[in-house]
Amino acid sequence: MSVRPAAKLGIFYVAMVSTAAGFSVRNLPSMAVEGWPLIFWYVVATALFLVPLGLTAAELASAWPKDGGVYDWVAEAFGERTGFMSVWSIVVLNLPWYPTVLAFVAVSLAFGFDPALQDNRLFVAGVMIAIFWLLTLVSLRGPVTAAQFTSFGTLFGSIVPALALIVAGVAWIAAGKHVALPPLTLARLMPAWDAGKIPFVSSLLLAFTGLEVSGYYALAVRDPQRDYPKAMLLALLAISGLSIFATLAIALTVPAEKISLSGGVVQTFAVISNEFGVGWAAPVLAVLTALGALALMCAWLVGPLLSLAAVARHGMLPPIFRSLSVRQVPAAIMLWQCAVVTVIATGFALVPQVNQAYWILTAAVTALLAFYYLPIFAAVIRLRYTQPNAARPFRIPGGIAVVWFVAGTGFAATAFAVLVALAPPDTVKAIPSTVYAGGMIVLALVWMIPWAVFLAVRRASWLA
Repeated sequence: MSVRPAAKLGIFYVAMVSTAAGFSVRNLPSMAVEGWPLIFWYVVATALFLVPLGLTAAELASAWPKDGGVYDWVAEAFGERTGFMSVWSIVVLNLPWYPTVLAFVAVSLAFGFDPALQDNRLFVAGVMIAIFWLLTLVSLRGPVTAAQFTSFGTLFGSIVPALALIVAGVAWIAAGKHVALPPLTLARLMPAWDAGKIPFVSSLLLAFTGLEVSGYYALAVRDPQRDYPKAMLLALLAISGLSIFATLAIALTVPAEKISLSGGVVQTFAVISNEFGVGWAAPVLAVLTALGALALMCAWLVGPLLSLAAVARHGMLPPIFRSLSVRQVPAAIMLWQCAVVTVIATGFALVPQVNQAYWILTAAVTALLAFYYLPIFAAVIRLRYTQPNAARPFRIPGGIAVVWFVAGTGFAATAFAVLVALAPPDTVKAIPSTVYAGGMIVLALVWMIPWAVFLAVRRASWLA
């Protein structure tokens, strides 16, 4: 039987955990180059993915606020094996993803203290490893502590820098400085469409993943049936609102040709702050942005592993997976995860030859998002039929037709984004697209082999 943490999380903390997972300042410059159409693209991504995900997660979490989070939602609808599949996919997908965020943190910290360190591979590797172990130690103190740190990091590392960009944009216009965008018209809001935009739309949809992550913390929430839907609404407004206005501030102040996609948001901070004669602000904002990235990782660090503990209690994993510390975290599995990420991060930072293979691996595991999100959207529909009388403190407004429309939209958007993500990039021209996509799918499925093996060799003794 699960034990609720002594401390309880309110609406603010739940909203901050979801915001941490779904919003990152580091992604804004890549959108700012779109100019006025960025508003259109953000609205599309919000309507097609973010809103359906928020409504779906709010209904499922309020009706089944269990410690397994997504595992319990999917298992209620499709059985324990499918629930296990969904959670396993996100656990292994995170392993190669963590180093990409850790590298951003290391570069941001270098910019804040000594920009020359950005090219020092030993420094980057050391910071990446030290930061992940530090986050693991914080998370070992329990879900409530992890959520509190995530909330702090999100507030000061994502929301504050985003608001700083917005204020800078307003001040820029008020000071009469040159505006990088032409006057706004309805025609300029609409993007020029071509087939080359399809991968862009896919990446934008995938950038909004994570809103449901606070569902893993359901047992730490003070009143999940009442607070979780409200937190989802607050997180949804924060993610979409900050994304639109902070990105627009960059586009208005920095000409598209000067926005460095490789330098990212730290370069943007430098350009804007130097124009106002406050160059000291750029390193400060860079360090804060690194804090936001830490919050992003911390939001994912504990939750999926708590789901694995729930899986183990149902006898589908060896007993070591269900072992929780006195602070109600799967300490042993967290330490194993930390060791694996340490190895991957070391190769990523120190061995240049590894990078190309690493990015291929990252592209391949993107396909695993289908194993994770498609069952979530399908679950909210199926449960309306299989458990129509279950108490749902929050229900997707409208009848079953609306549920089909909302969840179906999220399902279709996810499937589209994942399929497009399997297309070969422009740098890969020698391999036919079908062969490339097939290879990516095979590489992704390799990560799911342990899931199948555990189910094949499960023992009655594994059942708690």
